Amino acid sequence: MSFSELRSEMWALSLFGGRLAAAELILFSVFLTDIVMLGYMSELSLSAALLANSTFVLFYVTALGFLQGALPLATRHLERGDRSAYSGVILLSILQAAVIGLVIVATFIAYPPILRALGYPEDMIAESWAYIAWILPGYGLSVIYIALRNAVIATSSSQGFITLSLATLVLNAIFNYLLGFGFSIGDLTFTGMGISGIGLASSIIEVVLFTGFLALLQKSGFRLSDLGANNWQRIKAALQQIRESLVIGLPIGVVFFVNSTLFSGVLIMVGRHDIQGMAALALIFECAALLLMMPFGLSEAIVQRVSLFDALNRAARQRQIEIVTQASICVTFAYILLLAVIYFAAGINIPVLLLFDKSSHQDLIATLDALMILGFLVAALHTFVIIMASILRGLLDVNISMFVSLTCYWGVGLGLTFILVEIAGHGARFGLISVVIALAVSVVSITWRLWLLRSQPQST
Repeated sequence: MSFSELRSEMWALSLFGGRLAAAELILFSVFLTDIVMLGYMSELSLSAALLANSTFVLFYVTALGFLQGALPLATRHLERGDRSAYSGVILLSILQAAVIGLVIVATFIAYPPILRALGYPEDMIAESWAYIAWILPGYGLSVIYIALRNAVIATSSSQGFITLSLATLVLNAIFNYLLGFGFSIGDLTFTGMGISGIGLASSIIEVVLFTGFLALLQKSGFRLSDLGANNWQRIKAALQQIRESLVIGLPIGVVFFVNSTLFSGVLIMVGRHDIQGMAALALIFECAALLLMMPFGLSEAIVQRVSLFDALNRAARQRQIEIVTQASICVTFAYILLLAVIYFAAGINIPVLLLFDKSSHQDLIATLDALMILGFLVAALHTFVIIMASILRGLLDVNISMFVSLTCYWGVGLGLTFILVEIAGHGARFGLISVVIALAVSVVSITWRLWLLRSQPQST
């Protein structure tokens, strides 16, 4: 492998993955806009929305992984010129996303009694429901357009993603302000709906996004008519494609679900004893999720590019995968270095930036500053885990990532949090330390597995 090949692959991954990451970052910022606006209302409203969104992130990230199973299949069918199979995979992926969306809606309808059973105060439960009741349609739609976006990514095109994402981000900020705080024009006065208005604004924006992704899918050439006229053949092909997508997508979805439950579980345990500590951790995890959009975008680019090598012979395919692996590691280290510069050289504690009304949250800011190093480690270690796991997926080794996630995140992370927070009575800091330890063990385990695979002699 020459340096020019490595540099070329790094550029290709950064360009394609960067556009995907930028679009994903902007889309995720739609929910962060809610947090920024709620920071002007009250700490109770802020904590309630953070708690709801942290639960939603669990479902969103899980769906992101589960639905990724359709991406390599769709890419492979397009490379072979099989438009019928491509359309079948995409249609099934959309139906799977719709089912996940219904599960999300059902879960959040049951959210108040769940919080009540966990011992949360009634004012927190009421404020959370005031937000959830209006943002719930947006939660459901946001999962469905993951499948629409994957269909466009499979065509090796990301044009229109950033434009659509930026437009909706600006619109969301405008609607958040108008519906949340109210406005007056001449004799017309609209009284702001508070936290409910913030939730309604986000649902409106999710409808706009859903419509926009449908338009991008239509523009990419997707047509239901490509499925063909033979219904029985379509049914058999659909069943086969479901099986193929589940073989890839199910382990990825489990990995992403386990990853997300680590953060949600820690928040729930800390929130039972310390609402302000929970708010601090929720801000750190929200920012970590925001910063992880870059490795998520890069991982999607890795999966898509590895799928392009399917037609090569074993030796050529292995060589291309090795180049992608080296390029991915280099890009990952560059990104982690950039985060270190922002946190430590520039002295910017990114979660604090979400609190625009800093004068009203001095105690919360002091807590965030005390946890800055741990917050950086969460983002940096999780970035490395995501990229290493995506390389393993490219090598068709998905089960080890699932095993590592179950062991490290549930066994180590949630286990330590239960001991240190619930039993020993320590605060939010020890919950965050538990997360960092779990991520560190995961990094060591996945890196060791990747080293073993790459050190095995390859047949030609």
